[in-house]
Amino acid sequence: MFDRRPRHLMIPPLLWLGGARLFAPGRGSAPRATDDDVTFVALFEASEDPMVILDATLRLTAANAAAARFLHTAPERLKGAAALEVDLLARLLAAASVPQRMKADVAPVVDEVAVTDSEGQPIQCRIEAVPLPRERTLIHLRDTSAALRAQAALRAADALHRAIFEALPEVCWTMALPEERLLDVGTSVESLFGYQPADFRQRPDLWDELVHPADRERVRAEFRVGLSAGRPFEIHFTGLHRDHRDLPHLVNRVVPVADERGWVDRCEGFIEDQGHQRALEQALRTTQANLRHTLDAVSSGVLVVRPGESGAEVALCNRRLSEILRLDAPVNAGTPVSLAPAELRGLVYGAGTESDFDRRLLSDETRDEITELTDPARVLRRYAGPLRDELGQVVGRIVTVEDITAPSQMQRQLTNSQKMESMGRLAGGVAHDFNNLLGTILGFSSLLLEQTGPGDPRRPGLEQIAQAAERASNLTAALLAFSRSARFERTAVSLNRVVEDTYQILRSTLDPSVSVVMTLDPALPPMLGDALLLQQVLVNLVQEARDRLGGGGTLRLMTRAFDQAVPAEEQESEGHLRRMASLEIHAGTEGPVSARPAVAGTVPPAGATAGLGLTIAEDITRAHGGFLLSRTTRDSTSFEVVFPGERREEAPILAPETATARGHENILVVDDEPGLRALAKSGLRQRGFDVVTVESGEQALEILKQGEPRVDVVVLDLTMPGLSGEKVLRAIRGFRPGLPVLIASGYATVQSQSSWVAAGAVGFIAKPYRIQDLAGKLREVLDRTHGRTG
Repeated sequence: MFDRRPRHLMIPPLLWLGGARLFAPGRGSAPRATDDDVTFVALFEASEDPMVILDATLRLTAANAAAARFLHTAPERLKGAAALEVDLLARLLAAASVPQRMKADVAPVVDEVAVTDSEGQPIQCRIEAVPLPRERTLIHLRDTSAALRAQAALRAADALHRAIFEALPEVCWTMALPEERLLDVGTSVESLFGYQPADFRQRPDLWDELVHPADRERVRAEFRVGLSAGRPFEIHFTGLHRDHRDLPHLVNRVVPVADERGWVDRCEGFIEDQGHQRALEQALRTTQANLRHTLDAVSSGVLVVRPGESGAEVALCNRRLSEILRLDAPVNAGTPVSLAPAELRGLVYGAGTESDFDRRLLSDETRDEITELTDPARVLRRYAGPLRDELGQVVGRIVTVEDITAPSQMQRQLTNSQKMESMGRLAGGVAHDFNNLLGTILGFSSLLLEQTGPGDPRRPGLEQIAQAAERASNLTAALLAFSRSARFERTAVSLNRVVEDTYQILRSTLDPSVSVVMTLDPALPPMLGDALLLQQVLVNLVQEARDRLGGGGTLRLMTRAFDQAVPAEEQESEGHLRRMASLEIHAGTEGPVSARPAVAGTVPPAGATAGLGLTIAEDITRAHGGFLLSRTTRDSTSFEVVFPGERREEAPILAPETATARGHENILVVDDEPGLRALAKSGLRQRGFDVVTVESGEQALEILKQGEPRVDVVVLDLTMPGLSGEKVLRAIRGFRPGLPVLIASGYATVQSQSSWVAAGAVGFIAKPYRIQDLAGKLREVLDRTHGRTG
């Protein structure tokens, strides 16, 4: 066989190739081809290794087919080509420095070089350069890239093997056979047994000491029997830690490894601690038990149905489901649904049939239904959905049942309540529109009555119109009360109870450092009124006095009863004394306001700085037939609200009629109702006022911004299209903060009063109003604004 090593390469003395003699005979002799020449030519052409012949100018004079394939060039293009023009050949020659080395020494050149081809792929090649006669050189190439890749793969496998040893939580090991000599052990041996891998190199017998003495003989015997079988096997044993702790539940998995001849010369394996797995199994059993107990304790019924040998069968039925269905006991697991009680079958099938349920048993369909049962009447919510295994495959259906009888009844009650609320809102809207219409009728009828003398034949008709308007106003007030737009219910009220019920509201609005002291008179007489409105009076007055409290102040609330003399003209119906109920509010450091008599029906002024909260408190107090007293010093503020006890007559809600109220100021009336605008313009002009009326908030703001005509007070309707009255009020406060604004609305809600106060209104008049009431309220607001008492 042809030896490719240069020292043993047999080159014949003469070789003709393509008509050119490779070796020249002695001078004067004729060329002659020998058998060796023919053999070399055949070997050159048939060789699997690339071969080329170069002349002295490094041009190719011959190249075999293997060289053409290796150099990716056609054979006819190689012949006569310069070696440096053939890219891969030039790289190989340059890498091995063949031209330089051949010039320096005629001995054959042998080298191993690594280059890259034209595509950047690495190529490792063994190159041999053998000098030939006539200054020619034979280049023999052998591609060793496959060997290079094999070596790289072997190194990668070794690195992977080492990485697995280091990364696996189990103790990996390798042992040489048959001497049973430990070759390698992973670093996990330290975490499990407490030893370092280096300890086993110093003490080979340490490997046996990892096994508990009671198991060593058994483990050794099972190890040798498993090796003789030549198949992977497991050995369960108890280990021994370095600190002599027992390590139960260890398993050694052994894999015998055979060489290319089939001889088992080593074995590998890993030792796993299954203690954690055993603990997880125990935890799983505990969890399953807890789940069973939980299913029996939940408030919903739970039913699991899975396919069985005879069709759908019950896999689980908790105790709550049997209680909901009035069963004697839960249905046992494995019971076919077709043989279950009728109540449970109806729950499982729902609105469908048994065949429908069988088709849905392994489907993804979900259903959420309401079912009503009789005897006894119950409302159940039934949810049915797919039951999936750990792989997400549907293996049955789960049905949950919830008794919603009580929530269903509450929902019906809520629906009825919402219907009543909707009716109330409708009634409130109708009442608001009626208020505007009645305001026009009542206002103009009262205006005509002023202009009609007692003997005028038209006066009785006008009085009838006014009385009818008053009755209609009472009706709208009832509608507003029904809609909760205005609340004024006259019932027997204890003023002490009002104070007690309001305490928590007051406490939440005050600084925690403020002390609240209540002194309530148990002999306080009852009164007729609305408890919510009376609470509003107390809240508003406390808010007015809150600035005097500061930090660490004292708020005193005191009730008392006293007798008040009745005027002579009322003694015939009332007697000489009237029982009164008083509520005193003192904020600051001084004592409570001293008791003092007051004339019934009078309302002393609260001061020029009074806000809308105080004004509302005054109006509510008047509506209850009482009056309000106030006193302010540098360190304290006091209020006293006095109400008549056991009054048999209801006081009017509106302020007392003031037919003589007149003025000369400019009034801007903002109302979307044409009749009310006409009433205000006509009636107020008759009382000396200059009146400008507009129908929208936008028009009002435009007049006020222009400053013409000059406006002294604004009468503002709260409910209007476009800008609401509250938004207009806030806009006015933005550029005319000192301009008084009187709110006019049929919605006298307690809830809306705080927003009016925050917006900066100074007074309120309820619709429908008479022109005398409006004029009197305007006079009061104007006088209070200019610091006069009226």
